[in-house]
Amino acid sequence: MDWITCTKSFVAVIQQGSLSKAANSLDISNSALSKRLSWLEQQLGVPLLKRTTRHLSLTDAGDVFFQRSQTLLEHWQQLITETTATNEEMSGTLHVGAPLSTGSHFLINIIAAFCQRYPNINITLHTITSGQLPDLNLDIIICSEIDNFNSASYIATPLFSDNARFYASPTYLEQYDPIESPEQLTQHNCLLLNQHNHAHEYVFENGLTLRLQGNFTTSNPEVLIASAVEHMGLILISPQNVQRELAHGLLIPVLTHLQLPQQTTFAYYLKLNYQHTKTKCFIDFIKQST
Repeated sequence: MDWITCTKSFVAVIQQGSLSKAANSLDISNSALSKRLSWLEQQLGVPLLKRTTRHLSLTDAGDVFFQRSQTLLEHWQQLITETTATNEEMSGTLHVGAPLSTGSHFLINIIAAFCQRYPNINITLHTITSGQLPDLNLDIIICSEIDNFNSASYIATPLFSDNARFYASPTYLEQYDPIESPEQLTQHNCLLLNQHNHAHEYVFENGLTLRLQGNFTTSNPEVLIASAVEHMGLILISPQNVQRELAHGLLIPVLTHLQLPQQTTFAYYLKLNYQHTKTKCFIDFIKQST
């Protein structure tokens, strides 16, 4: 038994919410975890947890110890990580979570460049639901800001901000009169992303509200972009997601002054992430690439 191991185990119990989940995450038995907690309480001389068959909660002393130990463990692990990183190339696996709207098109281009720059780091990309709370099994989550999220256990770092705009293929636009006013958009076939806005009413940065309509709806941004490239209609999407298509002339902007309110993409990661060097490296790489 030692202070660091037992304190890490105690923190894991609180973060996971149960002994069994914590034991599973630490890859030890429930009995071994209980022994670590008992040792910690014996050394401190105070109970840290109130345990019943169905409930687990912190004592006042446990709450104080939990709050302070998170910071101390983070500093300790960061010291170890930074010290060892000075003499070895970064390696290992980074588990990244992102919704389809972020991961399917934009993020994969960054991951490809990151893996080329850091060949000893493996990336596992997990698809998550937009607005989903951070997953303890993921090192980092890349998504738009999570509403009403306030956690002392996570760091939220803004990566970039942009505004969704209209795009279409040159071939599609050649079939119609030039689009010179927002009202004309309601007469066009708009390819729609099936999200929470089922009515497909959009309020733009200038206060204008438009109800868009079209013959194709999808929940997959990759498919949405491909359908626009195939001349099916207009799309309303973040420019970060169509950089490649714009560069190759497959899509062009429409009414560039008309855009949705600015949306910021964040990186969420645990304060007690023991792979901070890789995590922060990946975050910095995204910031430099956008």
